[in-house]
Amino acid sequence: MFKRKTVLVVGAGASSEMGLPVGDQLKAVLSSKLDLRFENGYDLSRGDRGILGAIRAIVEQRGERDINPLCTAGRVIAAAMPQAISIDNFLHTHSDDPDIVLAGKLGIAASILEAENKSTIQLQERNGGIEFATYPNIWLNTFCKMICEGLRKTDLETMFENVSIVTFNYDRCIEHYLSHWIANYMQIPLDVAQLLTNKLTVIHPYGQVGKLPWQPGPQPSVNYGDLHRSQDLGKYAAQIRTFTERVEDEAMLSRMRGLISEAQRIVYLGFSYGDMNMQLLRLEQEGPFKAAFGTTYNMSASNTEAVIQRISVSLSLPGQSSLLLDRYFGTLTANQLLNDYWYTLVE
Repeated sequence: MFKRKTVLVVGAGASSEMGLPVGDQLKAVLSSKLDLRFENGYDLSRGDRGILGAIRAIVEQRGERDINPLCTAGRVIAAAMPQAISIDNFLHTHSDDPDIVLAGKLGIAASILEAENKSTIQLQERNGGIEFATYPNIWLNTFCKMICEGLRKTDLETMFENVSIVTFNYDRCIEHYLSHWIANYMQIPLDVAQLLTNKLTVIHPYGQVGKLPWQPGPQPSVNYGDLHRSQDLGKYAAQIRTFTERVEDEAMLSRMRGLISEAQRIVYLGFSYGDMNMQLLRLEQEGPFKAAFGTTYNMSASNTEAVIQRISVSLSLPGQSSLLLDRYFGTLTANQLLNDYWYTLVE
């Protein structure tokens, strides 16, 4: 268990440990899905058929007939992906174009649901569970061990004390995995484990591809990795937010920044430290001095120095010194970092 208030800031590199695409891989998947091309002006020859079906359903719901603007927007995104830092950056650049934003969200939703389905933590057909023994060296497994160290089954309600998560990923890997891990390790019914998992604060600043069926809230739900019906894809895409939309969500920002302010330890896992994301993590109020731990996997020494400076700035209020007291960064994976700093993090 964590004895001090700790926030995990999770990026795409952490989800890659479960087999989800990251960086150029995700851009390539998006480009392939959104490059909607037709033979004879009607028969789809390239692109994702599910996305096309979703576009048709959305246009019909609007009382319109012309799918060309959204299909064209998809092709624009596909052509630009090799130039983009990320799909998030591209949608922010074109936030004034609703067709590009919508097409991008449809592409993200289709790509992430497909990636969940192919991930190493998808439920197995033969037993309906996760194969924990096959992929033990992932950060989620190590995190679960950390929160359960010294924990008695009679004290499950305290499992997530002092820890919360901010994930910049659209997938539901964290919530899905934790519920099944807890059910298996603690030998409790899955629905009870799901209720316990709901007690963990997990904030998705950019939204997610639908909530899981057992999560509270009015938003449309979809099972982890469900290969959706095309007419439902728009509902899941609607839960994805661009940077511009997130900046306008004052309640979410205040809640997230409040967690950062209160924390004594902040752990960055598989995070890219992009400027837009660091802006979202800026402090709004005073708090204790903090120790920062972070992965800088495959990052140059000069970029690592810049990352530490960005974090220092994000942990300071205007005109005041930074609250960053100690820092521990290394060219590690998310799982390696949690293992290497386990004792320090839980003390």
